[in-house]
Amino acid sequence: MQKKVIVVDDHVLTLIGIRALLNGDRTLQIVGEAQDVEGLFELLTQQHCELIITDLMMPNSQQADGTRLIEQLRRHHPDVAIIVVTMLNNPVLLASILKLGVQGLISKRGLQGDLNMAIRASRAKPFISPSIRYLLNPDQSMARNEQLSPREAEVLRLYGTGLSISEIALNLNRSKQTISNQKSSAMRKLGLDNNAGLYQFIQEVGLT
Repeated sequence: MQKKVIVVDDHVLTLIGIRALLNGDRTLQIVGEAQDVEGLFELLTQQHCELIITDLMMPNSQQADGTRLIEQLRRHHPDVAIIVVTMLNNPVLLASILKLGVQGLISKRGLQGDLNMAIRASRAKPFISPSIRYLLNPDQSMARNEQLSPREAEVLRLYGTGLSISEIALNLNRSKQTISNQKSSAMRKLGLDNNAGLYQFIQEVGLT
């Protein structure tokens, strides 16, 4: 049985992007879209769903407070899973959202790589984009960064500048296989599963 999904964002392009990402997943069915908080709650009176993917702050809504939105969803629809997609970088606000029991907290900049993992996560162990994890706990992220070998760190630094594996190999005078292995080893140490998350982490921690 397909999981019914409602998507909420005040930007049409983001709605289109999320729809495109979800359309390839046969386990999901988008049953509604809204561009403001009022539209979401009106939709919920008409349409049952198991998952809501929503922006956090929507200025065009009468109720633009993202924390209140999640609190109301939790109060009135406790069984519905919630994935928050945001560009906000306020660690206090982001931490408060996590405490409300969301299933995922995703940076819009890492949407393509992170949305699928958030959908597969659970409330008990929510998925958090690497860049948001760094904002919430920079000391822990830097500690993970310090576990990298000098060669792994150099590979990531060059990768973050936009170079391909082949170009990095040429730049460092190593084989493509060696560079690929060092990149994979670094990703394991950092707990990252995809290139989008890796690139986001590199940018946030300033490896470039």
